[in-house]
Amino acid sequence: MELDKEQYDVVNRALSDWEQSGKLQPDVAAGLRADMSVRRNDRQQLAQYFFFIALSCTLLAFAAIFLSEKLLERIKAYFAWSDLAVAGITAALSVLWFWYIGRRRSGTKSSAYEIYMALGGLSVLTCLVYVCKALHADATYYTTFLLLSMISLLSLGAVMRSPVLWLGGLLAITGWYGAVTAAYENNYLFFGMNYAVRYFLFGVVLLAAALGLRNSGKLPFARQLTYVIALSVFFVALWAVTVFGNFSSLERWQRAHQSQIIVYSIFMAAASGLAIYLGIRYRDATARDFGVIFLLVNLYTRYFEYFWDSMNKGLFFLVLAITFGLLGRWLEKKNKAAKTPTL
Repeated sequence: MELDKEQYDVVNRALSDWEQSGKLQPDVAAGLRADMSVRRNDRQQLAQYFFFIALSCTLLAFAAIFLSEKLLERIKAYFAWSDLAVAGITAALSVLWFWYIGRRRSGTKSSAYEIYMALGGLSVLTCLVYVCKALHADATYYTTFLLLSMISLLSLGAVMRSPVLWLGGLLAITGWYGAVTAAYENNYLFFGMNYAVRYFLFGVVLLAAALGLRNSGKLPFARQLTYVIALSVFFVALWAVTVFGNFSSLERWQRAHQSQIIVYSIFMAAASGLAIYLGIRYRDATARDFGVIFLLVNLYTRYFEYFWDSMNKGLFFLVLAITFGLLGRWLEKKNKAAKTPTL
């Protein structure tokens, strides 16, 4: 639960008083404090944006310098190293890097720590590229590389408690799933499912895993991140199903009647409505916001499919303005209500 600084101080003092008077057990008070966080102000939010820009530039710089095949191949040829030797050297450098940064973590800011973790993760990926080359995994290069990346990054993320490495592992498992199903598909279908339906089912599994992680109490740094990624995969894939259905080719999709796909739109509307209801019912802002966003995405997608040619464009943008105006007003009311102390 996010609170303003003043609200956080009031609630924290109340918990301390109740704990000292014996009205609240210490473990219960500790659990309530762990569930509270101070809402970021504008400067904190801006600093967070700058952190993501710095992280992106770091990734691009590393890719330009170290992941350049020509540069690495020149170094390998100069020293007459094999692919396995390059993999061993980068693995040793990665181990030393994570050991060194892990020891200095207490004196390192969280933003700088994540940038260091990203560099270490890229070094691990470089190692895995040359491991795959050494194994001559030509036919299964992508699936082997993504599988090893998934295992390595998720394990390192859990050990180092790094959201950046954990995010890399989640992206790797998402790509690995697509690569594996593509390797065993028949006529662009995997067990009768195209890419959109496949990733919808993957989103369901990932969402179940995210909810299980939230309820388990383990890996606290990864709970919200996994939940957001799972909801993103689930809703984006579901939206793709409402557009493309479950057809195996573009030609079949173009010949299909809209009545063959409309049922998916109804299902997406129901899923969005359920997310909004559960988000409000259990004070889950993430689920609520995803539900609202993808309900609007669903509605406007259907408009472009069914009414763009027949409906006046000015009327459409008027409806769009009213919708977003009402949404902004609703969010403004929710924000004011959240700032009102409950004690």
